[in-house]
Amino acid sequence: MIRSLVDFALNNRVLVLSLAVLLFVWGLVSFHNLPIEAYPDVADTYVQIISQWPGHAAEEVEQQITVPLEVQLNGVPHLTHLRSLSLAGLSVITMIYDDDITTFTARQEVLDRLAQATMPTGVNPGLGPDYSPTGQIMFYTLKSTNPQYDTMELKTLQDWFVMNQLKAVPNVVDVNIFGGPTREYQVRLDPGKLVSYGLSLTQVEQALANNNTNAGGGFIQRGQQALNVRAVGLMQGTEDVGSTFTKVVNGTAVRVGDLGEIVQARRGRCP
Repeated sequence: MIRSLVDFALNNRVLVLSLAVLLFVWGLVSFHNLPIEAYPDVADTYVQIISQWPGHAAEEVEQQITVPLEVQLNGVPHLTHLRSLSLAGLSVITMIYDDDITTFTARQEVLDRLAQATMPTGVNPGLGPDYSPTGQIMFYTLKSTNPQYDTMELKTLQDWFVMNQLKAVPNVVDVNIFGGPTREYQVRLDPGKLVSYGLSLTQVEQALANNNTNAGGGFIQRGQQALNVRAVGLMQGTEDVGSTFTKVVNGTAVRVGDLGEIVQARRGRCP
């Protein structure tokens, strides 16, 4: 057998050399196309469906969200495992696929199935971020030596600037933020003033919601130009919140600022 192979190679030198060169070139091309990662992704292809239904028990979430979605998603091509978790106000379904399907195709198929599912009012199932469990790159901490930037200011910078810059980096799917107080506008009403002016919390809340909006009013034709008409009502600071009109008492306008204190504070913190 070996003698026959050696005789064949010696009698067909050009053919053997050509095959050797072809294999060498093929090897170079394969090497350059080989995906090399510091942390190879050995995780399965999977898709997560996350649904929120605040205020409802885990049993209701299981019966009205998780089970109907499982029935709708069963039978998806290349599906190997379907797992679910139902908590109070939250449903998480994890679908695991074999290696013969791409993540993009799997997510598209799930979106098509979700469009056919019937959910309770106000429930909109969504897909989790497109990332791999082995794709976590790094942790970082945002710090400042300037006393003007406390933890709440740093959290604001993180939410509105740093995160957007990081998401613009190619192949970065998501940025998960941990820690730091979130800034919010708080209206700390005085119950005695509410009673004296004959107002309820619902009326004040409705007044704030109605005032915090912009509206379009078409346009005014002026020669060859058109002037857009807008009603600008979006609040820009505590002064705008305090000047919100609620009602008229004895010919005097009662505003939110007359009913209590308006401050910027960290979410969930009470005086």
